[in-house]
Amino acid sequence: MNRDYGSLICVLIGCLAFVSSCRYKPGASGGKSSSIFVQVFNDSSMPQSSGVVNRAIREEFIRRGTFELVHSAEEADLLLRVNLSEYARSPEVFRSDDTLLAAGFDMGVKASVKLYSSRRKSSLIENHFVWANASTLRQNVTAQPKGRQASMAIARQLGVKIANHVANHSW
Repeated sequence: MNRDYGSLICVLIGCLAFVSSCRYKPGASGGKSSSIFVQVFNDSSMPQSSGVVNRAIREEFIRRGTFELVHSAEEADLLLRVNLSEYARSPEVFRSDDTLLAAGFDMGVKASVKLYSSRRKSSLIENHFVWANASTLRQNVTAQPKGRQASMAIARQLGVKIANHVANHSW
């Protein structure tokens, strides 16, 4: 008889824990999430980077679940504008006995971040600068380095840094 009460109590505690934990929703506040529209402009010489950076930022917001992404600025509560500038690509030597042909490249880009609130008609973040860089190596002496991999790494790094800053901004 005593054993039946023990198993009944365990089942009740398990049910209570299950029912009470089902209300979790991701995001900073438990309330309605804000909608956001992301625009990326490329004023740098980094080729075809605005679409890749835009996608990286959007993927990071989706992964976090903090904002609802919309397809137009008119639907959004928040408008995020990112302007890429100051792209630099310089040779990089990794060992002292390397020649320039054995070297890779260090690539970097600066992004200016602005966040505008459509509801308040005011700027929430103005001219916050984010830097990202990556290195690329030659496969062999005669091959050109694959810059696309470094560009993707830069875009991912920018996406994470920008999403962190916007999500952690004190409203």
